[in-house]
Amino acid sequence: MSEPSAVQRITCDNPSPMTLQGTNTYVLGGDQAQEVVIIDPGPADHPEHLAQVRAVVGSRRVAQILVTHRHADHTGAAARFGEAFAAPVRGHSPEQCLGRGEQPAAPLTDGETIELGGLRLSVLHTPGHTWDSVCFWLTGDADGDGDAGEGHGPAMFTGDTILGEGTTMLDHPDGTLTDYLQSLERLSEYAQARLLPAHGPAQSSAAEAARRYLAHRLERLDQVRELLRTADDEGATLDATALGELIYGQRSGLPTGITTKIAAAQLQHLVHLGER
Repeated sequence: MSEPSAVQRITCDNPSPMTLQGTNTYVLGGDQAQEVVIIDPGPADHPEHLAQVRAVVGSRRVAQILVTHRHADHTGAAARFGEAFAAPVRGHSPEQCLGRGEQPAAPLTDGETIELGGLRLSVLHTPGHTWDSVCFWLTGDADGDGDAGEGHGPAMFTGDTILGEGTTMLDHPDGTLTDYLQSLERLSEYAQARLLPAHGPAQSSAAEAARRYLAHRLERLDQVRELLRTADDEGATLDATALGELIYGQRSGLPTGITTKIAAAQLQHLVHLGER
């Protein structure tokens, strides 16, 4: 599935169980645009990735480099990209912002818009995977409802909030299930937006993907409730580590640290709901 014509994707050669095929870096701006924006520079120590992005950018000026969240497979190369393209780096967290010279870079804010010569990029704060996670909604005009590329329609860059395949982890306690469910509800409203994730292939609908993620998370939550109910009946106590092992087991291939974080987020959400 191809990206809109105003978008070019370059996948870094850093595949892993967590990054899937690698980190997707996006360059936004049509062929005739004099300025472009880069989303998610990727990890450190991949000079070939920078060279590939530089070839896509060509002679155009990079106006901004944006990061979807703080994890190193997205931000590790941020400083190097900022130097290479003489562009500010911006994320929702001030810690991810790198200015140029004496000019500081301002953090991204929810509802902010970035104009790209006939295109508009809108910032959505979508915490859950991490607190500082953002998505970017690309549309083709100032009204926010036009094509981002000829015949392709709007697009949603989801970072790790929604992946191109599989599901994402919640980096608890920084990322919470309470926030994540709200973010998925928000993304489920973007029925016309194609999904362009930071890992994995594009999908035809951000809204459909968000609804699938919501259903999956709610099913898992019911599973957690049942496991806790059984433990209570037996007079046992399940902590996050034990709960993660029961839910995911050895077959998932996920490290214990990851399953523990996910289970901790589920337990915290039940506390938020007043169920624990």
